[in-house]
Amino acid sequence: MNNNVDILTLRSAALQDRPFLATLYRSTRDDLLQLGLPEAMAANLMQMQFESQQTGYRTQFPNADHDIVEKNGEPVGCLITHRGDGAIRLVYIAFLPHERNKGHGRRLIRALQNEAAGSNKILTLSVDPLNMRAKHLYLSAGFRVNGDDGMEMVWSDS
Repeated sequence: MNNNVDILTLRSAALQDRPFLATLYRSTRDDLLQLGLPEAMAANLMQMQFESQQTGYRTQFPNADHDIVEKNGEPVGCLITHRGDGAIRLVYIAFLPHERNKGHGRRLIRALQNEAAGSNKILTLSVDPLNMRAKHLYLSAGFRVNGDDGMEMVWSDS
């Protein structure tokens, strides 16, 4: 029986990570690729959306940790977390396609849950209610929907 578990490490994102982050973002936006736009137009739209996402996160969560998730020294994902007085917020988590469905996200979420429990905080996030894979992951990790729109989710140890 093989009990090998991939070692994931986090490091602060740096300016030189922007090409990786843009590639990662594109890999999560099949919806934009399916619009049938000419390649150059689709690339421009994707870049604008990426820049908008980055600016939005930095504006809304100016003190958030922007981390690159590495496996064997290679970047495979991104994790953005904001630590406030009463809550830890999972702002964004994504992995390259070949690293999805391997339990990496669940392991990072579990680490955030342990941190939240150890510091007497709740763990919050927003999820697109139409993203059933993500919503299922969060529900199976013990999150509950918090609000009528189905987007806000919360986890607490109590």
